[in-house]
Amino acid sequence: MIVFRTPKGWTGPASVDGLPVEGTFRAHQVPLSDPRHNPSHLAQLTEWLRSYRPEELFDATGAPVSDLAGMPPHGPRRMSANPHANGGELLRDLVLPDFRDYAVEVGEPGRPVKEATRILGGWIRDVIRANPDRFRLFGPDEVASNACRTPSRSPTAPGPPGPPTSTSTSPRPAGSWRSSPSTSARAGSRATC
Repeated sequence: MIVFRTPKGWTGPASVDGLPVEGTFRAHQVPLSDPRHNPSHLAQLTEWLRSYRPEELFDATGAPVSDLAGMPPHGPRRMSANPHANGGELLRDLVLPDFRDYAVEVGEPGRPVKEATRILGGWIRDVIRANPDRFRLFGPDEVASNACRTPSRSPTAPGPPGPPTSTSTSPRPAGSWRSSPSTSARAGSRATC
């Protein structure tokens, strides 16, 4: 196995509007928020997309060039045919806490003020604790940006490899989660908030 670690947003703009993007939470989802109305954002987006050299990847009709079209594996060599990535082949039941134990009592309209994702984070934390050998939460960028991060961290499993970075916005977490942005996780079991 080859593990190739890159900073989040590595191929995109290093900074936008004077703020660092590469290697920070700003690389999550859409780092250029308004290319339709902001000429600077449009120029950065154009430069970013052209850096992939699409003229070398696609023919005049927009189809992948033949060198690329022949690269994907076929038959049992496809990722979805691997029993570890195909959710129906090697499933083991999870021990799941009763979701009703996480209900928020509503005494009056609009009270108490609670964030659904934080409540969900508490439930996920307890799923992790009950299943330390078979449940992983993938996508800490979604976990942090969707406010699940604090309660879902578990002290029982290792966090991501490597030291925290200078652009970290919270203390180094520990927990049963792995660094994998949603844009690169396409097969296998995946839970994000």
